[in-house]
Amino acid sequence: MTGLPDTPGAGGLQRRRDAAEAAQHHLITAVAPLSVIACPGAGKTRTIVDRHCATPAGQPVGRAIASFTRVAATEVRRRATALGRTDLLQHPHVITTLDGFFWRFLVRPFLLRDDSRPAFRHIETWRDAPPELRRIDLTLSQGKRARFDLAEFDFRYPGGDDAPVASLPGRHRYADGRHRLSDAQIDRVCRLAETRRHQLANNHHLLTGEEVRKRATFYLRKHRQQLARTLPARFTELVIDEAQDCSDVDVDLIEQIGALGLPVLTIGDPDQAIYSFRSDGTPACSRLFTTGTTITLSGNWRSSTTICRLAATLRTGPARGTDTALADHHDSAHPVWLLPRHQNTELAAFAALADAAGIPAGDRFILAHDSRALPGTTANTRRPPTGHTEALIWAVTVLRRRTPDQRARDIADKTLRAELLRFWFTAAGTATERDNLDRFGIDTHHLTRLAAQVLTDLPDLGMPAADWCTQARDLLTTLRPPSAIPAPKGQLSAPSGKGSRKASSLARLGAAAGTADDTRTGTIHSVKGEQADAVMVLFPDDDRATQLITRWATGSPAPGTEESMRVLYVAVTRARHLAALALPPALIPDLQQKLEGHGIAVKTSGPA
Repeated sequence: MTGLPDTPGAGGLQRRRDAAEAAQHHLITAVAPLSVIACPGAGKTRTIVDRHCATPAGQPVGRAIASFTRVAATEVRRRATALGRTDLLQHPHVITTLDGFFWRFLVRPFLLRDDSRPAFRHIETWRDAPPELRRIDLTLSQGKRARFDLAEFDFRYPGGDDAPVASLPGRHRYADGRHRLSDAQIDRVCRLAETRRHQLANNHHLLTGEEVRKRATFYLRKHRQQLARTLPARFTELVIDEAQDCSDVDVDLIEQIGALGLPVLTIGDPDQAIYSFRSDGTPACSRLFTTGTTITLSGNWRSSTTICRLAATLRTGPARGTDTALADHHDSAHPVWLLPRHQNTELAAFAALADAAGIPAGDRFILAHDSRALPGTTANTRRPPTGHTEALIWAVTVLRRRTPDQRARDIADKTLRAELLRFWFTAAGTATERDNLDRFGIDTHHLTRLAAQVLTDLPDLGMPAADWCTQARDLLTTLRPPSAIPAPKGQLSAPSGKGSRKASSLARLGAAAGTADDTRTGTIHSVKGEQADAVMVLFPDDDRATQLITRWATGSPAPGTEESMRVLYVAVTRARHLAALALPPALIPDLQQKLEGHGIAVKTSGPA
């Protein structure tokens, strides 16, 4: 599949825009089942909303739109609201995540209620499970122990009826002196994590996306005839956005839903399939984009021609050609910058390039595959301590520093809210936030306001921990929501022997570091769907970079590099005007030769 004709001049640009809008209109009016391959910046979310808004008001049958993140689903709602179609956000229509669709229509209707046991709850990640239930203690020799959080573990899903297998990532293995743990001890704590996960799912009825999918697969088989009546009667079609993120299990479920008589429209970009743990070998989404009628959106309204050409060299799937740049800055003269990684001088070099281009710090991204490569990010930036006092101080530290790592801020916000509830209410640590709010009669927005006030009013973390805890206790006691349930006693005190230390030291985050301005940082996986005027990608300073550049420069597939190419593709396609790649100096000549061979303007910069 090729891009639109590259006709020079203003007239040529308008013709290309007209052709791209015609392809979008085709998507708005085409009848499902349908698959849509959309390049980055193709305006697919807006086009999905336009298709939805073409629905006449007052219809008895609705449309279901499912994406992989709440952010994407929220964007669909925002755009529909802006167009004055709030009726399309209500029954019989549904805008949700794919997890939410499976949960709401394939699982929850078939769960049997047992008042003697906890109600079933769908949670996004294990970090949303009650803090006390996530805690795992590994007993060591001489009475010592190491404490873990279930949210620290990665789980691999063998498929079928096999239980998930836990592993502990390296950054968690070596934190807090855990390098002293033997492989046998790590294996033991992984088995404990598997047991704890089983307990939370089966005894406490907490289901993440994987548990929901397992039950959905079972109920689709068991209640097939019933679902064949109810789903097509409720919806005219199911739209699945970001379909490239589907796992093999997702595709199986989607195909079964289609077979029930509910037409399915899938839309996505196969070259952005960057979750290999969800599928073995070829991305599962390839099954969705090779059947039925296919529409291609190859007009890019986001990036310059240079960035579109750069992205085309990274594609690993079937040839699609170079996407056509349609933005007003389509002919931007900014080259691709190759910056040597050398003692963080690439950060200053990128800042200087963006300054020269007139791009403000808030419209810049610094991205990496691994969060540890990001400036100012350490093993503890996304890992709150397990102690209550330390966890509260950690959350306050991360949020007050305005850490540009959004994932760390999200974890800190959840931690702050959880610690407030644990301070105010007995046994709050053994229930989800939703259950706690229901039990104690607190509106979620009120908790958000209280958390913001606490963050502002808590004392400075530079004072001694004992004094900080005293003032914090007084403040939290004053702000406690009215309740007949007594508050817990003996909370929020400095750990033994640490009362004279600065309170900030209990967060174990070290001195504030990172970029000196509002430049955003994040992992590549965390910024899908976002964009910025200037983007710099940090390559790892090890053999992985060598393997990736060799794969890129030669075009010869190599084990373990195909997904890395797609991850890099996602990163560079976030950029609107300026793209920079920071990599080991020895790798720059080969990459420069590769890019220039494709007619891409390239410049390099030495260490500042």
